[in-house]
Amino acid sequence: MIAATAASLFIAHITFQAKNNIDKSGYEVFISLSRAASVGGLIYFMFAEVEFLNTWIISTVTVQGVWLAGKFGFPVVQTAWNELAVNGLPVEIILACTAIESIALFSGIISSATGATTARKLQVFMISVPVIYVLNIIRVSFTASAYGLSWFGTPDESFHISEHIITKAGSLIALMLISYTVLKMLPEVADMIDGILKMMRIEFRRIVGK
Repeated sequence: MIAATAASLFIAHITFQAKNNIDKSGYEVFISLSRAASVGGLIYFMFAEVEFLNTWIISTVTVQGVWLAGKFGFPVVQTAWNELAVNGLPVEIILACTAIESIALFSGIISSATGATTARKLQVFMISVPVIYVLNIIRVSFTASAYGLSWFGTPDESFHISEHIITKAGSLIALMLISYTVLKMLPEVADMIDGILKMMRIEFRRIVGK
């Protein structure tokens, strides 16, 4: 939290400095960054704090996770709106199990692509956000099945290996590929990131050099 606050203050300082420069390109870069943060933050806030949206996304992931595990013939049942059981062992689905963080992040980034047409933004959205959601359903089903069926030792060991090693590695690779696709199809996002890093380096050197 402290690091995030410090980073936010640093970015705000750079934005203020850029606004007062004759060259407004840097200021526009941080306006795009602010848009990305605002859109992403709003999406996450809505699903985290608005009860019916929170319940809807968690219950939907639960239902679809049960459906997918059942398609593979695993002994899975839904025991509550936010809980499933594989082989009798319960698994609770929480907001962190819905991939809403990644969905909000990519939605914000895509929306910040200044200069890109709405059609191109929508195209990139459709090949990134739905893919993230589907891969997350697979992750939930895999982890719950590994835990309930003790694929990698005891149930707890199986959960740890499947959730914190296998699916984490898979998620990292998937997000890297999706990020590459987004940057390839929306070079405006790459330009924004490059501009942010460049301005941060310049401002950091200016502050340190004082």
